[in-house]
Amino acid sequence: MKTISTEVLLEHCIKKKKSLTPSRILVIKTLSKSQNPKSAYDLLKEINDTEKTNLNISTIYRVLEFWINLGLIHKISAINKFLVCLTPHEKHTHMLNFCTICERVVETCSEKMGLNLQQSTKKINLSFDSNQSVEIPVICSKCS
Repeated sequence: MKTISTEVLLEHCIKKKKSLTPSRILVIKTLSKSQNPKSAYDLLKEINDTEKTNLNISTIYRVLEFWINLGLIHKISAINKFLVCLTPHEKHTHMLNFCTICERVVETCSEKMGLNLQQSTKKINLSFDSNQSVEIPVICSKCS
């Protein structure tokens, strides 16, 4: 997976009038190096082992929440893991297809899957928040 440049992170922070701290950079850059989602504890161990820092788990969770709110990280609630958003610039519903065996994630969007969640939910008198992501448990081709 391609790592996110500090310039892109800074641009997102400036747009939202947020500060870019060393721990925020460290967490998202570490997560962006991984092809699979990681738990907060996996991130903590990797950062503290490789960077010789002493971050604590509450800092990791605060930083993850910060990036989730900016739309740069997705949380996959079903497996309590996180991954960097591949297309934060696109305004659509992110569809996170995660393998229930190996936890590999294929990120796509509602438009590419031919889904109009706004229209579909409106038909049954509901509204859909397009800023939310949808988690779809699947079995990938490698595991099936």
